[in-house]
Amino acid sequence: MQKDCSIFPIPSFAKREVDDFDAPSQESLEIYQELNAIAEEIEKCRLRNS
Repeated sequence: MQKDCSIFPIPSFAKREVDDFDAPSQESLEIYQELNAIAEEIEKCRLRNS
């Protein structure tokens, strides 16, 4: 039997689920600051060596 092709499903425009992140802790802020400092140091080395 053939599939009913007279019905065309339309995608929903409902909002996508969004992750609910907690406020950053002091420890995670320190980690991000350290990673940012490392990234800045790497960028300085790249600029110096280019």
